[in-house]
Amino acid sequence: MLTNSLATEHIKKTDRERLKTLIEILQLDCVHRIDDGPQETWPDLFVENCLYRITSRENWETGSDLGVIRCESAGMLRDRITASQNAAVYAPRTIRHILSGTSIDRIVDDGVHCRTNVAIYQTNADGDTVLLMAAVYYDLITETQDGLRYKEKHLVYDTLRLPDSLIGPL
Repeated sequence: MLTNSLATEHIKKTDRERLKTLIEILQLDCVHRIDDGPQETWPDLFVENCLYRITSRENWETGSDLGVIRCESAGMLRDRITASQNAAVYAPRTIRHILSGTSIDRIVDDGVHCRTNVAIYQTNADGDTVLLMAAVYYDLITETQDGLRYKEKHLVYDTLRLPDSLIGPL
């Protein structure tokens, strides 16, 4: 039988592991919607008043708001998807994400701060595959009545030169 303090610590560890598993399921759902579709459902993984940003490591570390993409609501995310599917003209490509395990950095009143390493590959119409970027997702995830949702999702890339324009979400 566990002592009271050991039992409490075990429960906390179990709860944290369960939370980590739920966050990893959310991360996989997110990248599967980007990679395999339907992309129209990707914004459903965010709360309405959210922040999605793709930025360089340098901008992240200096606290700059500059980024390649910045959307400040789920509505803006939907607009980005619509534009990438209907308005933008670009060569056909396939995106594929490879994720590491997720680390929980801290739990606060408004959610869970976590990070996940990611490598994103792009395959063009000719079948050539290149590494688009090596990056980290820094997320703030909150619990809603619909389950876990992103309140903030920052894709911070290490790659110094992006090979193509970024059209849709990553």
